[in-house]
Amino acid sequence: MKAVADVTRGTGIKTVVSLNPIMVDGTGMCGGCRINVAGQTKFACVDGPEFDAHETDFDLLISRLATYGEIEKRAVEQHGRQPGK
Repeated sequence: MKAVADVTRGTGIKTVVSLNPIMVDGTGMCGGCRINVAGQTKFACVDGPEFDAHETDFDLLISRLATYGEIEKRAVEQHGRQPGK
């Protein structure tokens, strides 16, 4: 989605991204789906999930999504992947 936003930025093509993160509570209270759009904090579960791609801070989003990367990797190693998933 970041790449598409980069390609369409400056062309006048309206671009919308759909951010469907893992949502813990669906109310915005946990902050797990917190993003920055046009300099404002938004929560994908209650304010989205669709946002203006050119206003979305993808660098912050990518950084936040990496927060649990090592934990997720260990969980997959410990429990294995289920067939078909």
